[in-house]
Amino acid sequence: MSVKVKIMTIPGAPLEGTNPLPMFHNKNEVNTKAHPDFPAELRVDLGNRSPILPYKMQDRYSRKRLPLKKKTIVLENEYLIATFWPEDGGRLYSLFDKINNAELLMSNPAYQPGNLALRNAWLSGGIEWNFGSYGHHARTCDHLFAAILKDPNGNDFLRMYEFDRTKNTIYQMDFHLPDGSPVLYSHVKMFNPFDEDSTTYWWTNIAIPEDGNTRVLSSTEWAMILGGSDGVTFEQIPYISLFPGKDLSYPHNATRGFDYFFQAPDGTKTAWEAGAYSDGLVFYDRSTAPLLYHKMFCWGNHAAGKHWQEFLSEPGAGYYIEIQGGIARSQVHDKLFPARSTIEWTQCFGGMKLDKDSLHQESFHEANVYLGGYVDGVISEEELLRRDDIYAEYADIPVYEEDLVHLASGWGALEKMRIERQGDRPFPDSVCFPKSTIGAEQYPWYALLMDGKLPDESPDVIPASWMVSEKWMKLLEKSLANGNETWYSLLHYGVMLNEMMDRRHVAYDASRWGKYPEYRELARKAFEKSVELKPSVWALRCLACLANEEKNEALTEEFYDKTFALPAVTVDFAFAAEYMKWLNSKGKYEKAWKLYQSMPENIQNAERMLLNAAQTAIKLRELDIIEKVFAHGEYADIREGECSLTDIWFEYCALKMAKERGIEDPQGDVLDQLIDEAWDKCPPPYEIDFRMSYDRVKKYRLEG
Repeated sequence: MSVKVKIMTIPGAPLEGTNPLPMFHNKNEVNTKAHPDFPAELRVDLGNRSPILPYKMQDRYSRKRLPLKKKTIVLENEYLIATFWPEDGGRLYSLFDKINNAELLMSNPAYQPGNLALRNAWLSGGIEWNFGSYGHHARTCDHLFAAILKDPNGNDFLRMYEFDRTKNTIYQMDFHLPDGSPVLYSHVKMFNPFDEDSTTYWWTNIAIPEDGNTRVLSSTEWAMILGGSDGVTFEQIPYISLFPGKDLSYPHNATRGFDYFFQAPDGTKTAWEAGAYSDGLVFYDRSTAPLLYHKMFCWGNHAAGKHWQEFLSEPGAGYYIEIQGGIARSQVHDKLFPARSTIEWTQCFGGMKLDKDSLHQESFHEANVYLGGYVDGVISEEELLRRDDIYAEYADIPVYEEDLVHLASGWGALEKMRIERQGDRPFPDSVCFPKSTIGAEQYPWYALLMDGKLPDESPDVIPASWMVSEKWMKLLEKSLANGNETWYSLLHYGVMLNEMMDRRHVAYDASRWGKYPEYRELARKAFEKSVELKPSVWALRCLACLANEEKNEALTEEFYDKTFALPAVTVDFAFAAEYMKWLNSKGKYEKAWKLYQSMPENIQNAERMLLNAAQTAIKLRELDIIEKVFAHGEYADIREGECSLTDIWFEYCALKMAKERGIEDPQGDVLDQLIDEAWDKCPPPYEIDFRMSYDRVKKYRLEG
């Protein structure tokens, strides 16, 4: 077996920076609706939270593709070639089956970010490792540390890892491809080294080709179903109430995007899931506890579902479904991560070619039994459990700086310095965070740690980074108590206070935390004092967010107006995009239009501003602007489930029909009837259609 670092070239749209605004989490009660018949035991821990801070949004990319050079780490033996991208969350870009001369995954021919992840940017294809919080994780399009290590037998293996700033925990992934092994092994270990409980999340997202007859098979057949109007249900695959009479082991039969989660029975030690293709080729994974829950996701067999897949890849390419594995019953279940503990498991991936008629026989159960026998023959439960014990020992092998072949952020190194100075429990030796990785983003917090105060900055400059950790907040509070109050230190203190949440309980219990108002009031005082010392767009915008959170429309508008009275508001288009969206949501279209016209050309032409402008213009009947928006071509920053373009399209067509019929400024029921008619007579152009469902009652949107 060999491990090599290589460079590959792929056409793609590079990431071009981050959004500077702190994105506060939603403080509303967090839970998930369940059907009345949903089993009580499956309701436990139902609910989730998706904090983004302290990370910044990665919403800067386009549809303009260039030849990109991507660093890869390649593991190879006589059976498989596994190609990883350490620059993008450690994604397994390709798993090539040398025996069957076949790619087992949907290996994307393009690098095209799309707005689907926690921080916006996301890539389709391969295997994505989702850690920390619900949603495609914070580092899915960011760097991980990578090291090539040797096991006690002298065999090389790959380790990738990082420090997660949302939950203050660490995750590491070891990948083994021994000589003679037909499967790639992944051993994941997550650490909560601190004295406080936290929560965590893990889903291995595997994109496999959807060839029009791909079948999902599994070691279990009962599943939680998401996407129904009555809430989450518990049903037996393949026939479910959401799609009567349709065999949903074939995702091609789904007429809308949806997902289901296989539920392993109590006492299960390992579980597997597979995708069987039309020609009999099979991709499968098998995993040990606690990674016992598996999932299927599909975009749905309709024009917009196909568009999404091509949008994230290339025309005529990129069709896929996802089969996934997780440590909680579903992605809308939270999981407690006790203090001073670890969570680990082993998962393996491989391929084989079998009799296609047996894989695609009418009986879902018999097809599962047939494939399960072959999976057992390649990697039995006993063998996987044995490997799990071995790889758990290897997971403690230390990493030294000379082992590293790829570097990531400096946050782990900074946190390690804080731990050493304050005497907290140390990080494990199995991860190494070199001090050389500390850079400009970490500098303000390095200064706080070393000098006892944050450096003073100009309010016209974009803050280098945000911080929300309680341990760092205590350092900042000590600094403020020592007289180091500046507009900048108070801004950061306010951000910390307003982002404060109960991270010690699962989402449903934490949602009852009664201290939000208390911390919000303290945050308000910090932002107000920051403005008193030196007015800044940053603190004023945060005050607008607080007022909006309290549903105080007049005060929200007042603070946004004060923000836009400062010249620094044009330092980034994010301010205008956020305010314009808010004005549109309140029906203040005239003011939104004036705001748009007052902005410099570079801000007006930002994609999100053009989309906001289209929503404003349709209400003001500025139809020539709408034509300009549709002439723009493809928009890169369309959020999963967002239907803004098709909503505008149907209203635009309705207004044109009204004009042809001599109807002056249609409103209310008249306009609604015309929009319904446009739905039937005016199908939207393919390039703007991102609907997840064509159900008019659901307003074309994905439930939830």
